Amino acid sequence: MSRATILGAAALVALLLAGCTTAEPAPTEPGTTAEATSSPSPSPVESSPAPVVIAPERPAEMDDDGYQGAEAAAKYFLSLDDHMMKTGDTAEWEAMSHEECSTCTKRLEQARTIAENGDEFHGGEMTVEILHTYEQDEPTGIWPIDISVEVEPVTITNQEGDEVFSEDAVVAEQRIEVTHQRDRWVIVNVVGAEHLDRDDA
Repeated sequence: MSRATILGAAALVALLLAGCTTAEPAPTEPGTTAEATSSPSPSPVESSPAPVVIAPERPAEMDDDGYQGAEAAAKYFLSLDDHMMKTGDTAEWEAMSHEECSTCTKRLEQARTIAENGDEFHGGEMTVEILHTYEQDEPTGIWPIDISVEVEPVTITNQEGDEVFSEDAVVAEQRIEVTHQRDRWVIVNVVGAEHLDRDDA
């Protein structure tokens, strides 16, 4: 698909990865022995070293507990996605994810699945633009922020180098809800633009 919400493919990728397992050998009949093949062993393939993925730097603007800090936190959180997917380092993503943020949880599970399978995540670099930041909701302390996200094409390969998933470039609008709790920024929700009613913001 050419347009979708930024994290909309997470569940699909997780399902695809779950199905990408090595096939078990067919069982032999009782009392028989499988015949050995005489095919030559494949020559070892030299693999190039994996590129170093540098963790994004926490912006100084996140020290502000107002709207500027909320905007910086939203952009920083999304910048963690690429690093998490490629390295399996989920610590900062987890620390910034509210327990009720289902999108955050699904993306976290996907990153863990990729790491557990020994797969590799390629591409997926994001460019985030702040479109509009609404007034803070006083009862909850949440800053609703509308953003535009552009994501580079994604491919996932298994340990043999075979492609198990691919996704075209994505351009989407979303709303990300951010709040400041216990001296740190937390992502409460990420919602696709198609689910929004901007008159209520």
